[in-house]
Amino acid sequence: MTKMNNHLKEQLWDMNEEVLEYLSDGSWQKRSAPSFDKQLDSLQSIASEVQACRLCQLGSQRTLAVPGEGSENATLLVVGEGPGFEEDRSGRAFVGKAGVYLDSWLASIGCSRQTNTFIANIVKCRPPNNRDPEPEEAQACLPYLLRQIELIRPQGILVVGKVAARFLLGKDEPLHMLRDKEHRYNGIPTVVTYHPAAVLRNPELRRPVWEDLKRLATLIDVPIAQKKSN
Repeated sequence: MTKMNNHLKEQLWDMNEEVLEYLSDGSWQKRSAPSFDKQLDSLQSIASEVQACRLCQLGSQRTLAVPGEGSENATLLVVGEGPGFEEDRSGRAFVGKAGVYLDSWLASIGCSRQTNTFIANIVKCRPPNNRDPEPEEAQACLPYLLRQIELIRPQGILVVGKVAARFLLGKDEPLHMLRDKEHRYNGIPTVVTYHPAAVLRNPELRRPVWEDLKRLATLIDVPIAQKKSN
């Protein structure tokens, strides 16, 4: 119990300082909170918390939690909506057909989960029948993802699918409109595109995805393949 306790300690410290200031005769000077061993937080500690998490109903229905995977010093962070059937059984992010397809997208712009990419989801447990996450499920799980982003500090974020964009960016516009806009999450350039599963169902979406990937590659300064990956 490292980061969760650290957040609680910071909150209690602030509350204590406010109480002391209120009770004082005006001479109390509020102090900055100590570090509370923030350096102890890590992707591994977040993964351990995720695997033990029961903050929403998905935790009791899953086979395995899926914390996310990839490079700890990632240039690129990919965010999907949630694990599917294969991910639920393996505990790994994007390993089904859509995951294999996503890997080919990444390869086309010089990225991979083995070298410079971290892949995660809004929720870390599979929603029943692959339904969209409920708002309360996303709200319970989102702090894990936000901590991962804070630790990794990628140069760019690729958001795949409207659901992931809605929960991460707070925008509920149609996906084709989200694609055409510039986004930033906490100052990090963010590109929204179609989910790989949607492109597998509708190959006509491959061209717009390729345009999004090229734009992303320019933002994070990685090489672009000469030919589009199929």
